[in-house]
Amino acid sequence: MRNLRMTAGTIVVALGLCQMAKAVSGEPQYWDRSVAEFPRIEGETDDAPRLQRAVDATENRVLFVPSGDYQLAQTLVITNFCSVLMHKGARLQAKKPMDFVVRVNLSPVFKARDRMDFGTFFKGGRIDGCGIASCLSIHGYIHFTLRDVCFHNGKLYGLRVKGEQGPGGAELNAYNLHCVNKVSGNAGNTAVRVSGCDDHFTDCWSMDYTTGFDIEGGANLFTRCHVWGGVVGAPAPGEMPEYLQGSIGFRIRKDSANIILRECYADTASIGFLNEGWEVRILGCTYFYNTGCIKHVKPEKLDKMFVFRQPGGTMLVADGMICKNLDALTIYEGNGNARFRDIIYCGKNYAPNEFKPGACDFRLNPPRQAAHAAVPGSE
Repeated sequence: MRNLRMTAGTIVVALGLCQMAKAVSGEPQYWDRSVAEFPRIEGETDDAPRLQRAVDATENRVLFVPSGDYQLAQTLVITNFCSVLMHKGARLQAKKPMDFVVRVNLSPVFKARDRMDFGTFFKGGRIDGCGIASCLSIHGYIHFTLRDVCFHNGKLYGLRVKGEQGPGGAELNAYNLHCVNKVSGNAGNTAVRVSGCDDHFTDCWSMDYTTGFDIEGGANLFTRCHVWGGVVGAPAPGEMPEYLQGSIGFRIRKDSANIILRECYADTASIGFLNEGWEVRILGCTYFYNTGCIKHVKPEKLDKMFVFRQPGGTMLVADGMICKNLDALTIYEGNGNARFRDIIYCGKNYAPNEFKPGACDFRLNPPRQAAHAAVPGSE
């Protein structure tokens, strides 16, 4: 078989012919340009410059990133409404320390509504901070779609939403995001930090980030989001696993209002739900702690653990489940401005007569006060 040598020009021509063939056959076009059209220039030692050239050449259109590993020594910046479609096997990796591997900032034209592209998206692939960079920042958006993306080993964040100066930050539609941290040395990091409003997160996971979802703003909705950890080991024998120490499943900050968590799962976090926001609703959510992750931890090294901590704000907790399989687990600590309703309690580590706010009564006609119990001090 003959050996074939493909030059950059040959690749561009081949891609062009392929697109022409698709157009003739009627097969739909999913992108306008491909990173394969932008090879490295002589002297370039990483892929950031050619990725930036590809983005800059695809304003208001769709850029495809083929399968493969792309090494970045500087941040890839998107300000021109370039939508990115990554092959599921494509990975953007930090080669040197930087704030973020990718920054999307549409703030410069946020107020010029006639110039906004309300269909901009970033889909697919993996962004790996390699423990030396955060993964993705999105700012200045309106109706931006983010889906099917994995955020690996973010130094401070897997995903940071509306974290920069300048206007903009509403209607982020996020689906099927997977935040995974497998490297040590970044304790205190956060999988998803949100400061926008009217943002929707659905079917998202966090594994081994110290905080799963850190939320502020207004009218942000989270559905079927799951936080867990314990895979990365302890920094020393007998201590808590690195990312479980001081861990928080869902944090809602004091400047927040009308936040809804629905069918979310705080799985193996020292604090399941930390709330200081107002009119917060935690509906159909579950708390569970995998004790297998801490079986080698010395008792004096264990965190004090809470299902709910509420230093401030107000919240309704309803239709959820709490599994207590640790003696040290406290169900609720806070200011008392909370209402619990129809909560299923399971597990074997409850103290005799332990208070179970809003415990679900499975009798056909339960007393009204049993089905709608408030925490002490809330009335």
